[in-house]
Amino acid sequence: MKRLEPTRPRRLVALGVLCAAFAVGAFLVPGSGQARANDVSCGETITTSTTLDSDLVNCPNNGVVIGADNITLDLNGHTVSGDGVPVESCPEGASCDVGIDNSGGHTSVTIKDGAVRGFNVGVAILSASGNRIERLASANNTFFGLIVDDSSETRIDHNSSVDDGISGLLMIDSNDNRIDHNSVAGTTGYALPIFGSSHNRFEQNVLEGDQHGFLLESSDQNEGSNDNEIRGNRISNGGSIEIAHSSDNRVEENTLRDPGDGILLEGALRTRVSDNSVTDAGVGFPDTGGFGILLDGADDSLLQRNAVTGGKGPAILVTSFESQDTSDRNVVSHNVASSRFSDGILVNANATATLLERNRANKNGHDGIEVDAAGTTVAHNTANINHDLGIEAVPGVIDGGGNRASGNGNPLECANVTCS
Repeated sequence: MKRLEPTRPRRLVALGVLCAAFAVGAFLVPGSGQARANDVSCGETITTSTTLDSDLVNCPNNGVVIGADNITLDLNGHTVSGDGVPVESCPEGASCDVGIDNSGGHTSVTIKDGAVRGFNVGVAILSASGNRIERLASANNTFFGLIVDDSSETRIDHNSSVDDGISGLLMIDSNDNRIDHNSVAGTTGYALPIFGSSHNRFEQNVLEGDQHGFLLESSDQNEGSNDNEIRGNRISNGGSIEIAHSSDNRVEENTLRDPGDGILLEGALRTRVSDNSVTDAGVGFPDTGGFGILLDGADDSLLQRNAVTGGKGPAILVTSFESQDTSDRNVVSHNVASSRFSDGILVNANATATLLERNRANKNGHDGIEVDAAGTTVAHNTANINHDLGIEAVPGVIDGGGNRASGNGNPLECANVTCS
């Protein structure tokens, strides 16, 4: 089965593009004086709270540069736009072609109520704390709608990103931030790639028509993106939720409809995946595996009360696919698993000590549950009306009892476990 390209090469490509597009850690030297609302010009540094009273258009380089702590830039419904032409030469140690630039690391800055478009990067927040981005419409920026790097306690809410090149929001080495009620559409990479960032919350965001969705991954500075919460988000027409080489994350109450793949855990530890809905994974996406939930070298994770239906690949797959590690000690409990063409739940031979309990695997295109790993415990599952067997297990699988199967295409109903 073929699925998306490996996570780590994608991570390196994304960081390479970032370095080329934006000089991380550099900033323009703030100007002096107060920027008045009626005469802000392209590239100007503001040092007091400012409200625009007109659009700022065709900026050949930066739009507005933040030059002080504790100020608000209110776009007042107006647009800050670039000229759509890349800056030919960006001096070393400077940031270039950024719509609203807080690479100076100013704290407690609010940017709100308007549109940013036509730059390399829409908004950049570097080495800052307590910033708030709200009600901004970002569109047609070449690389990223928003970058948050080495920053904390940022609140990003009720913003939109449309056709912002690679990503709507790129976060690197940033902790204790909250991203909620935003929308991202039409990105060619990941809608929200998160590198080396922990203790963040991503809630009630809407992703539509993106090549990929969420990615939580390690960075060059931090080993993983740990203890984050991805809750109540809606993803459709592409996208996914991917967690790689990170620990103690929670993926809960999300809805994924028509994703390429659904929820993917690669080399992840102690992840909780619960109460999610994944529908029609891989349908219309020939280059994906159509996995509903994939554990690939993931350990000590809990999958519970998820509904995974209608996809072209296995609804739930526990394996080692691209990861060099085995998937160990995972619990798959109280899920609904139904695949159009494959197994409802598939545990490959390279998984160890998996517990499958109280799942419903009905009306699958192959087996309801297939277990190829001895030492897997199978207990109190229901597998009815599947194309082949209800439960197919290899010798050495632990029969925990209470399994049920009926109406399956193979009259044996179950193999190497007892079904009533």
